[in-house]
Amino acid sequence: MKPLDRPINVNAMTRKINVDNRIPLRHYYRIADNLIRQASIYREEKNIIDLYIILLRFCSLLSETIPLHRDYQLLLPKERVFYRRKLLDVIEELERMKAEFNRRLDELNKARTIAQLNCLENTSNISTVSSTEYPSIKKSISSNLDIKQLHPASRNALHSSWKHHNTVTQVASPKTLQIEKQFQKMSFSLPLPKEETLSRHSFLGPTGLHGQWQGPIAGTKVQYPSSADIPSTEDLGLNQTGKDGHVATKNGDPGEARSTMESVLSLDDGSWLQPAEDSCSLSTVERREDSFELNNIWQPSPPPVLAQVQQEYLPIHPSKVADPRPGPAKSLPEGMSDSSSYQHLHIPVKMMEDFLRLAQANTAKNLETCGVLAGSLKNRVFHITTLIIPKQESTSDSCQTMNEEEIFDIQDKLSLFPLGWIHTHPSQTCFMSSVDLHTHYSYQVMLPEAIAIVMAPTDTSRQHGIFHLSDPGGISVIRNCQERGFHPHEEPDDGNPIYEHCSHVYMNTKLKCDIVDLR
Repeated sequence: MKPLDRPINVNAMTRKINVDNRIPLRHYYRIADNLIRQASIYREEKNIIDLYIILLRFCSLLSETIPLHRDYQLLLPKERVFYRRKLLDVIEELERMKAEFNRRLDELNKARTIAQLNCLENTSNISTVSSTEYPSIKKSISSNLDIKQLHPASRNALHSSWKHHNTVTQVASPKTLQIEKQFQKMSFSLPLPKEETLSRHSFLGPTGLHGQWQGPIAGTKVQYPSSADIPSTEDLGLNQTGKDGHVATKNGDPGEARSTMESVLSLDDGSWLQPAEDSCSLSTVERREDSFELNNIWQPSPPPVLAQVQQEYLPIHPSKVADPRPGPAKSLPEGMSDSSSYQHLHIPVKMMEDFLRLAQANTAKNLETCGVLAGSLKNRVFHITTLIIPKQESTSDSCQTMNEEEIFDIQDKLSLFPLGWIHTHPSQTCFMSSVDLHTHYSYQVMLPEAIAIVMAPTDTSRQHGIFHLSDPGGISVIRNCQERGFHPHEEPDDGNPIYEHCSHVYMNTKLKCDIVDLR
């Protein structure tokens, strides 16, 4: 393991996997088996850090995830007993490793802290050199400023601003204090706005604070109907004004209610009633003229709002599904990576060309072709070494694998990790449909580093793409989605795209790939 590969956040890297009852229970036990296999490789390589983290993931899977599956007490009793015993052995190993893990973790964190301090020192040296130009400008700026010429309000604001900045800069470095004072003085050289400009842009109106509020004009009032004036559903129409044009009063003098309402509701001077646009329809003008005869003002209908209408889930063509475009690969500074970042994965360069050649017959018939990617782990890097072409049923926009047990047998015999899948879009562009996202979800739950390769030979902009679900946003969306077939998805709550280009994948020209065709 590199001495400074990433900031270690054990809680983030060993977070709980939420159970999904749509995934068979045997798949979760296969995840546990892959974790044991991965731990054995780290143990042989004496990689204590990754070994400890993988064993913690195993404990969380066996104690917090699998027991919550609906079939846990019903199916696979032998596996349940075996992994219970294995869990006890793993807990004992973690106790023995804890002291050594903490020691190595402290060493990595100290080395990373020292590297960051060195980087900050280099940055501060550069900023110190560039800041030597400011003193030459200082006198020329301050000489052009006369505080006594400022407006009284500006002087008060200036005094409070200086007081605030002096309080803040007491804990700042001398360099920061010097730069802030220079910027303050630079701002004083700007000319003050005129009173006319301030009044024109004030939200209080042209008169600003000097103006006085004028009461409403009692020339024309807006007359709202009461509950007694609401017609029945049979009489509903475009014009729903009252027949008699009067407001109903309750338990009081109508004059008192009218005088009170007039002072509040008669805020308009009636000028908006005049036709201002030639584009008004004839029916609108006629309704307004009728309203004048009834001594009422025609009330415009409320603006339209977006209503949540339940859609009829009819079959949708995959090219019409509104899944977002893939997000960009997440890039981090060199030598730095996220606490939940993936281990690197290498792909043979010729593998995708070989797959296209195997799928050429189906592509000519406008049928999809899919394959399973499997490989090994060495020195914290996954390598795709085997391409498995299973028995499958294909259409122009879907592909379904058959005899899944044959795929598992090959992976178990060759001790291979499931690293993802590959499929073609014979006549569509390079993207992942909603069905593709659900398919890849099971692979990424099995192994976080798993990828999905889409081959689109007819796409002129991009003939292949390497994707995965965003974590945790995209994974959460697919886990909570119960729809089948082609359907749109909601955007993740964290604002990220539902799937994205992979940033942990590398093309390896020296890596070879074996092909196992089960068709």
